Amino acid sequence: MAGMILVANPGSSSRKYALYDADLALKAQLHFEIVDDALVCTLHSPDESHQIQLDFEKLSESASHVERLFKSAGVLGESETISSVGLRIVAPSSYFMQDHIITDEVVDKLQALYDFAPIHIDATLTELRHLKEQFSQMTIVGVSDSAFHATKPNYAWNYGIDIHDSDRLDIKRFGYHGLSVSASVDMLWGAGKLPPKVIICHLGSGSSVTGVYHGRSIDTTMGYTPLEGVVMATRSGSIDAGAIRALKRELSMDDEQLEDYLHTKGGLMGLAGSNDIRELLDRETDGDHMAHLALTTLVHSYHKAIGSMMAALNGCDLLVFTGTVGERSAVLRKRIVAHLEFHDFILDGNLNEQCTTPQKLTAINQAAKSRPIFVIPTNESLEIAKHVRNVMKQVQ
Repeated sequence: MAGMILVANPGSSSRKYALYDADLALKAQLHFEIVDDALVCTLHSPDESHQIQLDFEKLSESASHVERLFKSAGVLGESETISSVGLRIVAPSSYFMQDHIITDEVVDKLQALYDFAPIHIDATLTELRHLKEQFSQMTIVGVSDSAFHATKPNYAWNYGIDIHDSDRLDIKRFGYHGLSVSASVDMLWGAGKLPPKVIICHLGSGSSVTGVYHGRSIDTTMGYTPLEGVVMATRSGSIDAGAIRALKRELSMDDEQLEDYLHTKGGLMGLAGSNDIRELLDRETDGDHMAHLALTTLVHSYHKAIGSMMAALNGCDLLVFTGTVGERSAVLRKRIVAHLEFHDFILDGNLNEQCTTPQKLTAINQAAKSRPIFVIPTNESLEIAKHVRNVMKQVQ
């Protein structure tokens, strides 16, 4: 009997795990998060969801208990085994534009890049340490979150800096959210609904907009790190280098403090003191000017990003919303699409309002008047499992 594939997807404030059988059928998922200063775990299976009582308190220790929790829940039988593990890798490097079986060399590469993307790489290294302790005899595959963007044309890779410096120092627009975008493309292809020119908006805590031509990435808003691009929940998005120097000087920050400032005190948090869109919408309804400013700034950044991808694609046949916010916020989708009627994207108000927790590809456009607009539930874990299976086939 072939072993199971465990997928690990660590975040800064949560840990997500998914268990797949050899045929990539989902067995169950575990989601760890901090709620009211307490660690909470929810088990999601194809049939139900319920919370699991935990006997540990640190989020970072979650990986050490995953196998035991799956077994105690009856998801993983005593005779069944986990044979391989997939871990999402977010790191600015040509080296990590492809998947790698985790070795000492891979760990060294991650550690060497730590200063360039400390928040994401710290979460990855911490998770990796616990996975290696728990699954020491199993193959762990580092799955690239950038690999989908490897198809970008050469003019979409470079910043306007000395090309010899950018080549020598490996400073390129790598792009991220590739696993989410790839999952959307796969779902469109499987449904027979993948036209030549698609714009995919991954909207969540981190957000990006990607132009896809005949199923391949041609450009995306994130660049060297996931900080670049649209305004996000707590990340600033694109910001002028001169403004960064001014912030560092005037606020007397070192590099680490500046990194934290741009990643955790920017975006909606910086503009309005909250990164919860539902709270900001309630505040806006009550006449809160700062909440309104934050939301309109957010939507404006999406408009600019979508417009740039339309130009890069020379048009757009289909618009996709995915990611937590893209899937759940009918209000934001409405505000974003409101500026896209010039290109024949028109929402159906009822379909849009009804789509808050989609379980499948869902159309929200006016059928007779609009180009198609779909909401697609993101499935990064399945995409990671596919990558792991492919890597394991190559080494067997």
